[in-house]
Amino acid sequence: MNDSIRRKIGAGCFILGGAVYLLAEKISALAWHVPAYRYMQNYISDLGIPVCGVLADGRAICSPRHVVMNMGFAAEGILFFLACFLIGSGCRPRGRWLFLLTGLLHGIGGVMIALFHSGGGNGGITLHQAGAVLAIAGGNLCLLTAGVLLRGHSRRRDRQWGGISLLLGTVGLLSMLIIPLNLLPTGLIERASVYPITCWQILTGLWLLRAKA
Repeated sequence: MNDSIRRKIGAGCFILGGAVYLLAEKISALAWHVPAYRYMQNYISDLGIPVCGVLADGRAICSPRHVVMNMGFAAEGILFFLACFLIGSGCRPRGRWLFLLTGLLHGIGGVMIALFHSGGGNGGITLHQAGAVLAIAGGNLCLLTAGVLLRGHSRRRDRQWGGISLLLGTVGLLSMLIIPLNLLPTGLIERASVYPITCWQILTGLWLLRAKA
């Protein structure tokens, strides 16, 4: 398989992973009725909790389509790493391994979030939180790595996309770091740490499909 084909398949994986994630989130959120799901207040992971009830912090949870969200978490993580693996073949050796490592951390985190749910017992909370850190931190570090690599290219369009990648990764990582401070609504600040990754992977996929070898 030549680099051009690998790049196109990888681009498709990026786009598909982001689209699947957003669709799963929307489908799962629309299924909530009592209570209604609030994007500004609810954690994204609330959509994947398989039981109905009141959590320790007083929030009522009931996600009838939790399976859809958990499948979305896992699918996005796997497709993200697969895209990094396919596209990374065209990177410089040193940068390639860092790009693959951060992509792998994001992928592992997505699968862990799908398997271990927040609000659960038997160590589920700890494993879920670990998965969330891997997914969010790993994803945004992957953006930063891609940005640095692209900024080193000779083509202007590559350098420009590298700058955008650095900006999105920085916004996502900083947002993740201030989540515990409760300065903004929970759902808003968490999405500010996650959506830069989703936005980047979809737009990067489209960008790669339009790029010339």
